[in-house]
Amino acid sequence: MSGLFIPFIIFTANYNNNMGIFNFFKKKENRQEEVYAPVQQNETSVKNVMEEAEEVEVMVDTLPEQPSEPVEEKKINNEYEKIKIYNDYIVYSIALQLKGDYAPISAFEKENGEVEGFAYMVNDATYMFSMEDAIGRMEKKFESELKEGKIRSYMILYHSKFDDNGNHEVATQEGEFKSITLSYHYKGFDKAKTALPYVFENQSITYKGFSEFSQEENNEIMNNQLVEGKEYFTNIEEIRIPESSNEAGIKIKKSNVHTLASTWGGVFGFESFQNQKEFSEYLIHTMSLFRMEDPAYDQDKLKYTEFKDVKFKPVLSDDFTTMYPEVKTDFSLDFETKEINEWENVNNNEAVIGGSARDTFGIWFFATDYVENRNRYLTQTKLNVNISGIIFVLDLHESFELPDGTMTGEDFTAYKPSQDLPNYGCFDFVGKIMDFRETEVLADGSAKGYILKLKLITNSEMEDFFTIDAFVSKGNMRFETLTKGMQVAGAVQLQGKMAD
Repeated sequence: MSGLFIPFIIFTANYNNNMGIFNFFKKKENRQEEVYAPVQQNETSVKNVMEEAEEVEVMVDTLPEQPSEPVEEKKINNEYEKIKIYNDYIVYSIALQLKGDYAPISAFEKENGEVEGFAYMVNDATYMFSMEDAIGRMEKKFESELKEGKIRSYMILYHSKFDDNGNHEVATQEGEFKSITLSYHYKGFDKAKTALPYVFENQSITYKGFSEFSQEENNEIMNNQLVEGKEYFTNIEEIRIPESSNEAGIKIKKSNVHTLASTWGGVFGFESFQNQKEFSEYLIHTMSLFRMEDPAYDQDKLKYTEFKDVKFKPVLSDDFTTMYPEVKTDFSLDFETKEINEWENVNNNEAVIGGSARDTFGIWFFATDYVENRNRYLTQTKLNVNISGIIFVLDLHESFELPDGTMTGEDFTAYKPSQDLPNYGCFDFVGKIMDFRETEVLADGSAKGYILKLKLITNSEMEDFFTIDAFVSKGNMRFETLTKGMQVAGAVQLQGKMAD
């Protein structure tokens, strides 16, 4: 989902106030991504929220002066009187939005009247709750504590589709974000919801104010000052990755945030894949083609998926449909599975396999055959697998000093888990190009690249100890001319399948 840059904040004319919160809070690029639960460990204090953002310019329209009228007795708004104890958290939710964080937050009122915040803490970004799941878990927790008499009230704040239409459904996609919804429950009262609508206009946000509250009440919310350095979320629950070991002794880990977007960026070139819609349209067209059961389409299916060195592998079933790029290779090695990282967000139909190769070195690879061979991966530890790679970035290697003080020589090779994408079977490497050839993919040959014979481990007894076939898009190369024997550096995603 694309980011939305916010250069200033506008409040509508009905709310003429001092905007106290924005003496503290500053803006950052606003990224409305598929939002997963919240506040990370280093983001639970208002001080950090303030330090991470830039200054926000606030534009406020003013109302014309009105003739004096007789002072009427102030009417008490019971709903506002109930929720105002949570004004800090309304302001905190606004502040998070200004720095691009759309995670749900919550707070509760203890029996002694004190209000404390609650949030989920993410220690490993590979497994997080969806917004809906986080909100549901919060509500279940607080409803139980309310029933048991442990708390007097609670409030959950999240971004919703509410647009003055009563729709408080959770917003998760670009274009759905309309309001900050307040879902609250007080002992002795029914559950209730209200919302603070906002509008994205001309690279700004307009907050409309709570329609049920008066100008004075809205001003009181917006003028509320957060205390720098105060920990507003003193109740934190860590989101733990589901892990287990099966009967074969294989460790099974779960993740739920992974996609193949980077893999396709490796095939088409990241810049081209991002900016040229014809590549994504090609994939959509190809998937549609494979849904055609008429044999008359068989030749077209081959034309759109079978290329000289790479093939596109559609996977279609009643509950799972996708397509993988697969680099063709004859290279295989003996492998012992130690760990499987299954992707829950695609019904456990995709996975990264980790283990020991040639009883010597460790690798992880994205399994392009996991759908059809899932049971074998889960039950058989000793495998023979084909390994190949898709290079995400390729650059010339610059010699550097090793820990023992020597400089890397012309035969130096090495790899380590990628710092940027460690959970996709990706590795940062220094390798040696043993051979290469030009190649192309797509029916019209418009995506051009090379197949490299890339040595990742130098072994004096075996030339091809770990020398893989790797595809690199010309768009992902930081230099132009390849030569045999040259040293290169970069990042590669390893992929594998069970050898025939």
